[in-house]
Amino acid sequence: MCSVLSWQRTTFNFLSLSVLPTSIYALSIPTCATWNQNGITVAGNSNGSSGSDLASLTTPANIFVDNNYTLYITDRGNNRIVRYHTNDTIGTVVAGNCTPGSSPSQLNSPKGVAVDQYGTIIVGDSLNYRIQRFPLGSTVGTTFAINSTINILGQVRDLHINIKNEIFVTDSDYSRVVKYYPNNGVGVILAGNNGVGSAANQLSNPYGNFVDGNETLYVTDRGNNRVQMYLTGATSGTTVAGITGSSGSSLMQFNSPIAVIVDNNG
Repeated sequence: MCSVLSWQRTTFNFLSLSVLPTSIYALSIPTCATWNQNGITVAGNSNGSSGSDLASLTTPANIFVDNNYTLYITDRGNNRIVRYHTNDTIGTVVAGNCTPGSSPSQLNSPKGVAVDQYGTIIVGDSLNYRIQRFPLGSTVGTTFAINSTINILGQVRDLHINIKNEIFVTDSDYSRVVKYYPNNGVGVILAGNNGVGSAANQLSNPYGNFVDGNETLYVTDRGNNRVQMYLTGATSGTTVAGITGSSGSSLMQFNSPIAVIVDNNG
């Protein structure tokens, strides 16, 4: 049966969207379903104003929703991660503060966030060129990966984890997607890293990434106005949405796509 679906976690122009890997595959959405066109504000000010109080956000960049529908937001302009339980109107700061910096308790323009099954918050600390981990209940982070001679890491635009706690990072500075194993801060390149371009083995300013249950990788290739799909082990992608190099408003085109997610129907 088809109906209008109402999902109360979509009100901002976020740069990306993330959900706990175990929850997305449980979604059963009929292909003929439609969405309610009127959004419900669940975090931030409904009048569009920004701020640094706990009822406000400033240029939020990414969200993560866990299995309890707890919402985590990268409040980029306030250099913090804010958590909202269901029906909360006031958030709780769980990482960072309003002051940009590189100390263990600070962030600088965070853009990616995920939470593992142990409650550890993982943050793509973009302008510090690092990935931070915040254990459950702690606002002091530890650096898991950082830009170095053995692990070159540019700006993190998006960050996801899978059920094995592997971390998938979109590194826009080097036009690539990198995977990090749970106990290894040196990444493995999955896609791109062949210079900026539009060939099947290249990306251009990629933003969002998503990995499904078959470990198929999807990437929003923003500069090429397309979504690329990479099967496990593939170094070249297949365009599954958009037209390479062509921006527009038709149903076949994108204009600088920034996020992707795939449900259990593919």
